[in-house]
Amino acid sequence: MTSSIEVTPENFVCAVQTLYHDQDATRKKIASEWLLSVQSSLYAWTLADQLIRMNQNSEVTCLSAQILRHKIQHSFDELPVEHCKALCDSLLDHLSRAELTRHSTVRVQLAVATADLALQYVGWEKPVEDVVEKLKTSSEHMLTLLEFLTALPEEVNTSTIRIGENRRRFCREKYSNGGKQIHEILIFLLKVNPSHNEALFIGILKCFASWISIKAFDETLLLSSPFLHSILDILKSPQCSNELHKSACDCLCNILELCEEYQKYWSLAVHLKQQITQHLSQPYFQAVKDENLDKAQNYTRIYTNLIESILECLVDGRQSDLSDLSCLNLLLYPLEHSDYEIVQSTFYTWYSLSDLIQTHNDEMADKIKPYMEKLVDMLCVQCKLDSDHLGIPPETDEKNSKNNRTSNSDLADFRYRVECLIKDTISITGASNCFQRMFEKLQLSTSLSWEESEAPLYIMSCVASYLSPDEDKIVPNVIQAIISTPTQPGLVHSALKYTGVRLISQLDQWIAENNQHILKSVLQYLLSLLVDKELRFVSADAILNICQQCRKQLVNDLDQIIQATLWLDQIEAGSEASQCLLKASSKLISRIVSTDDIHRYLKLLFDQQIQSLTQIVSTQSDSNYTSIIKRLDCLTAIFRSLDFKITHEETHPCTTIVQQLLPLLDLIIVRYRSSTKLSECWSRTIRFIIRSMRSHAKLFFQQIVTLVISSYDEVSHSCFLYLISIIIDEYGNDQDLKAAIIVMSEHLTNKTFSILTHQDGFKQNPDLVDDFYRLSSRLLQRCPLEFLKSNIIRPIIEQIIPNCNLEHRDASASMIAFLQALAKLTSNHKKDSKYKSELSEIRSLSMSLCETYFESVLTGLIRAIVIDRVPSSIRVSVSEFVCDLKTYMPDKFSQWLRKSLTEIPRTSKNGLVEIVTIKQHEQFYNALCENDIQSSTIDYEFETFAKLYR
Repeated sequence: MTSSIEVTPENFVCAVQTLYHDQDATRKKIASEWLLSVQSSLYAWTLADQLIRMNQNSEVTCLSAQILRHKIQHSFDELPVEHCKALCDSLLDHLSRAELTRHSTVRVQLAVATADLALQYVGWEKPVEDVVEKLKTSSEHMLTLLEFLTALPEEVNTSTIRIGENRRRFCREKYSNGGKQIHEILIFLLKVNPSHNEALFIGILKCFASWISIKAFDETLLLSSPFLHSILDILKSPQCSNELHKSACDCLCNILELCEEYQKYWSLAVHLKQQITQHLSQPYFQAVKDENLDKAQNYTRIYTNLIESILECLVDGRQSDLSDLSCLNLLLYPLEHSDYEIVQSTFYTWYSLSDLIQTHNDEMADKIKPYMEKLVDMLCVQCKLDSDHLGIPPETDEKNSKNNRTSNSDLADFRYRVECLIKDTISITGASNCFQRMFEKLQLSTSLSWEESEAPLYIMSCVASYLSPDEDKIVPNVIQAIISTPTQPGLVHSALKYTGVRLISQLDQWIAENNQHILKSVLQYLLSLLVDKELRFVSADAILNICQQCRKQLVNDLDQIIQATLWLDQIEAGSEASQCLLKASSKLISRIVSTDDIHRYLKLLFDQQIQSLTQIVSTQSDSNYTSIIKRLDCLTAIFRSLDFKITHEETHPCTTIVQQLLPLLDLIIVRYRSSTKLSECWSRTIRFIIRSMRSHAKLFFQQIVTLVISSYDEVSHSCFLYLISIIIDEYGNDQDLKAAIIVMSEHLTNKTFSILTHQDGFKQNPDLVDDFYRLSSRLLQRCPLEFLKSNIIRPIIEQIIPNCNLEHRDASASMIAFLQALAKLTSNHKKDSKYKSELSEIRSLSMSLCETYFESVLTGLIRAIVIDRVPSSIRVSVSEFVCDLKTYMPDKFSQWLRKSLTEIPRTSKNGLVEIVTIKQHEQFYNALCENDIQSSTIDYEFETFAKLYR
């Protein structure tokens, strides 16, 4: 079967049979591709309708119903206006055929398709009435009717169908005004529903919840509704099924969301708060006792929804009926549950409460504080490791991406989230208060097991960095207790020592500003732990943190730190722990005064690296990749941390070392540049050599550039472009090098566009786009006149226009940053420019380019936001660019915007729906043209305008 096969019902049935039952993978793939091509064709409309009507077998009918639903959702503009009525009638016929709708998948697809048609077909004035009229004749149609009535408000609220905000708002108001009619229909269905038919009752509740979401029922109706009483009765009863319980929970949560408008739903909010606090606590504990996880999660959802709906009243404290803080106890109940997901499901509410409290007075914070303290105490218990846990505590990649012993266990993730929450609430509980309360738990350590001691120690580490350096009562005792812990393996559990070291690491600033004797003792303790493999990384990381804070104080201790560094680098070359010590040593070396000492210590550090790298490279083998990468990472760690304070005239301490290194680095990249990872590591090493030496690395310019360009010509890794952008950033202002930089850039542009100008080149190579346009921005910033005069500037701008809708965040951000850099060159305000004589010519050239291209660029960017729906992060970048245009070219911007908006359609393709009114068009234009508008406001206007198209 190929794409050239004629689209007929017989061939469709054959393709479905092949897709589901043929054992040959190739034939299945061909059938799948053919069916997808059918779905995207115009034939699909009549074919799907015909196959549903034929109802040959369940598989064909299900797929046909899915295709029809997909066409209505995503391709409704294809359908000629005169065919909409026929489609409407056909769908009503399908819904009324019980032999079709007995199959749940077919029933759901047809119901959703009908709902989507009702929203998009302007000529269908009374869809609810028409569907009810068609299906009311038989009890067999009850589930179908419910499915449609449930789908209609759900589809109004979803962005799956692009009907535009105007049409969506019209439909929402239209159907929400019919809430009383819907309620009566549901009451009727409830009365005719046999009591034992739970499936139908669940369907009724789901439908009720769906209409609540569009605010179809007013407060009076809800309070008197038998559904509300049924929902509360179900949730009070421990006997109901989990599915019925969830449906009742969904209803109640939707009602609670209404109560966020507490002034409009005051009586309802008060009633529900009373019912939940008085009657839904015991059922939660029963669910916990019965080990019914689903029900426990449902009750937790209800608690969090209640608190969030009345949060403003709770914090305001003036609404007596809704300001009773005792309801916060509901949020504490789930914190004792053994399931981490249930505990974590309360975190968002605690965050919301904490954020809101911080905007109010201290008196309210004091009232909330006891609940926050209970929160911390209960989280401390939940963070406890199992008594049979072996080794160090689990850590998440988010928390410690460099730890090669990371673990993504549930507990690791949970502890990380606990840390984030505790830090967020610290302004209420107080870091010192929290630290002291945990310390008081530790003082019971004689009667505590190791895991009961480790948990409060972990909480203390979460708040340690917030402590004042003036705190002198508890911290010294805590540090002394930690460094007095026996270092020999086996005497104290590794997890306890690990968390103790982590706590010390977080106290780095306190240690730097306090007793130097403590600093020396801490350093000796951390160095002694390096022999323990499990504690090696956390100890090395703590040493690095302390060295960063205490560079001058620890210069005299450099010998033993260097000794430990070389030892660890020898036995564990390139490990994260080794790199931490290399960084620590480098930071201390950078603060040595004696030139001789600097050279001596640098020689110690680099000799081991160069000797090892030479030995590895001497044997040409693919297995060398890993070893070379580790050594390159070590060199990067050193250069990244060296920051000598020397003048331009002085000789840089690393000059001789780099002269030794470059032949090795040359050999490595020539031999191994086919490896993306090794090329990235190599580029990173060169990058930090340049960043560390800055102008002093100028003498290596030609050698490095030649090497990078030849490598990029052979293997076009984007990291080479990024490295060139660093070189331009450092040396682009140097008059001696500008000509060479432009020649180099022209060569790189031609090579890059030979890749990007292929079909979908930008989409397929986002990293290349990102680094290339970053390089181009640096050219505009460092050597603008030469770049603007070059032959490559116009193609670089021209390639942006058709790719404004690129959805890769970083690549798109780099393109827009380039446009911003170009726009800024049109400004007269260049007081900091080193070349004032060039300003007039720079401004003239840049303005000419902007006038040529920016109208098209602006059209492409607006289309990307409103039609192509690029992610919000890209919209933010576009808003910043527009803000710059208004700042530097306000008159031109208003003209460009006016013309750009004429290119954006105001109606749907078939002309049925007016997406944007003329008034809304004008409002958007005027809003963007206002004086002194901020980028955040522009972003809001873009978001609002884009909604009209969704």
